[in-house]
Amino acid sequence: MEETNTSIIKHYSIGKLFLAVLPTIFAVLLASMYSIVDGIFVSNFGGTAAFAALNQVGPIFMIVAAVGIMFGTGGSALVGKILGEGDRERANGTFSFIAYCMIGVGIVISAILWFALEPLLQALGVTETMMPYCIAYSHILIPAITLFMLQFYFQSFLATAQKAGLGLLFTILAGVTNIVGDALLVGVLSNGDPLKAVQGAAIATAAGLFIGGVVPLIYFACKNKSLLRLGKPLTKISIVLKTCGNGISEFFTNISGSLINVVYNSLFLYMIGDVGVAAYGTVGYVNSIFTAIASGFVLGVSPLISYSYGANDTDNMKDLHKKSLILVVIFSVVATVVIELLSHPLAAAFSHGDDVLMQITVDGLTIFTLSFLFKGIPTYASGLFTALNNGKVSGIISIVRTLVFNLATIVVVPVIFFHVFGSSYEAAFYGVWYSVVFSELLATLMSFLFFRGYKKRYHYA
Repeated sequence: MEETNTSIIKHYSIGKLFLAVLPTIFAVLLASMYSIVDGIFVSNFGGTAAFAALNQVGPIFMIVAAVGIMFGTGGSALVGKILGEGDRERANGTFSFIAYCMIGVGIVISAILWFALEPLLQALGVTETMMPYCIAYSHILIPAITLFMLQFYFQSFLATAQKAGLGLLFTILAGVTNIVGDALLVGVLSNGDPLKAVQGAAIATAAGLFIGGVVPLIYFACKNKSLLRLGKPLTKISIVLKTCGNGISEFFTNISGSLINVVYNSLFLYMIGDVGVAAYGTVGYVNSIFTAIASGFVLGVSPLISYSYGANDTDNMKDLHKKSLILVVIFSVVATVVIELLSHPLAAAFSHGDDVLMQITVDGLTIFTLSFLFKGIPTYASGLFTALNNGKVSGIISIVRTLVFNLATIVVVPVIFFHVFGSSYEAAFYGVWYSVVFSELLATLMSFLFFRGYKKRYHYA
């Protein structure tokens, strides 16, 4: 043992807790901006069809990200607990083995996607108009999939290694690379050609992923001043199983999110065509910003909970849980108000002068944003139980929230709106937007039931 558990456990005021997790929040937020930046440039320089194509192919890369997030969150919870117990050598061996396994998985996924891409896109309902754009974008990004996964993996572990500020720096460098690449390749060199626009966006994203994935890999492979370093792995299959068990909730959250995106895209494509997919794409981008901030907070506070859990410091766990809930509620309310006020300029950024797209997007944002009042709590609840190495409960929260509640409300709520508010196409259309609000409300109520049911076991309340 190289370090005592008490040396990495700190007690935070609510202000200091917020500042402690702020670098991780910004890091996750900036990482999520890749697709948003791509969308802004492509929608304005490539047109509606090219922009809609990015939204159609997006679920594939969300699933890939889900694998990296699973290894990152699940592994960091396990490693954080080991660090809390004071065994740094075992923590490094565990960290290294998980990283090597994930790299291998990334290479396999890239090979499978390369050969199965077109049938997969057809299964997702990609139209003939959008197919060339989807293929062009994907063929550039598929070879960078392992880097995509590594970026999410290291975001989790830089927080666990108490180097969240360094993680933010890596992400800023990656983000700047992506933005400059988009400005040059899409804004200047595409000349209004939709195909060149999506290819340029993909190249810019791949360049950013190289910075976000390779630079942290080099950092951890070299001698450094953090709590973790890549080296000789602790080769036990139980480590991977435990990691996947811990992170399964985050994996299913992203997988389910991809499925829900497919459902929404299909609904809007059926109801109003490409413009509906484009409108949902804008709303999805705003939602991804909220989700990134909430996830970044959870990612930042999770190592603190894992350290305390490993050290059996129940007083600190109670304090962290209480203050985390307060911060989540404050953020949820503030985010809802801000996005409601900014709905018009946000919609305008993606509408490129299309008045119909603008109006549909504003209507969708105004309704969808109400769900932000409830999204924060279930996100934190899932992360809390992951940090406590209880992947089962975390997985139940995520699966029920994203699959059961989301799919149920997207079927039931539009039907209710259709019959209660007038048997019209418009009533059902608004019901689709409102479905996510009711889904997240149910998820919040479920989260508090789990908080109450497990407080005696983990002593966080």
